[in-house]
Amino acid sequence: MAEAPIFDIQRFCTHDGPGVRTVAFLKGCPLRCAWCSNPESQSLKKEILFDGKRCIHCGACLSGNFGGVMREVDGQVLPDRSKQVPDGLDAVCPSLAIRVAGRVYTSEDLVVELLKDEVFFRQSGGGVTFSGGEPLIHQAFLLACVADLQANGISVAIETCLAVDTHTLDRFLAYPILWLLDLKHVVPGIFKEKTGGDLELVLRNLRKIAATAPAVTFRIPLIPGFNDGDKDREGLFDFIAGLDRATEAPPEVHILPYHDLAAGKYSHLGRDYPYAGIPGIDGKSPEKWKAEAARRGFRASIGG
Repeated sequence: MAEAPIFDIQRFCTHDGPGVRTVAFLKGCPLRCAWCSNPESQSLKKEILFDGKRCIHCGACLSGNFGGVMREVDGQVLPDRSKQVPDGLDAVCPSLAIRVAGRVYTSEDLVVELLKDEVFFRQSGGGVTFSGGEPLIHQAFLLACVADLQANGISVAIETCLAVDTHTLDRFLAYPILWLLDLKHVVPGIFKEKTGGDLELVLRNLRKIAATAPAVTFRIPLIPGFNDGDKDREGLFDFIAGLDRATEAPPEVHILPYHDLAAGKYSHLGRDYPYAGIPGIDGKSPEKWKAEAARRGFRASIGG
């Protein structure tokens, strides 16, 4: 039976696809975007997010039952990140100082969990969105979930960075999926420097989905110093305009302005935030992008 690590399930979402949606976030990603808003999604391993400000020093997590993964050093409770994270660690913390990212689900168990929200999907025209991380790296698991959900009449969307083997896409394209495609840049060197990924692979996959699937949304994360310039905008919009697409409807484009709300997550993971001190996006910039997209005949919006 296929399994995969899930680091979050968010209910009653009104972005990431039409209607009311439940978003399942799968753990593991081949990219390392410097601005990543979900750093706990990158590794496939189970991880501890520890907020020392919440710790009340009750000692529950220091129990020998947890193999010493939490320890007391100079009066402070700290995680030993070299050790494997045991089950149940977060459940014993009364102050919610400990959160564990990476609960393993079978595809059957996850579908049962997602179908708890079926009434909201049917009333709103919503459904389930798989995000991450990169959900497509869990091919067998995700295919099983998609098949089961659609057999129950539930709409499915997949948000993907497309940094996966092109053959991975073939079996998914047999299903009527809403594709939320991240389009970050069109210059390979800049893309490689800030994400660690192969842009040629990403764009090849994007072209394949655009030419095959009629339900596609292009999502551009607007990142200061990376892709927020006029030249960047023209390059991204030219690429979208030049695609062979499976539908004659105008391209749908979402402009997603950068925010630094994830900075606390990096601290809780014991990691430095790569974008610390980087100024945010000017408030007028997303509107400029939206206006230019509309001028080109795109259906454009700010946010998901």
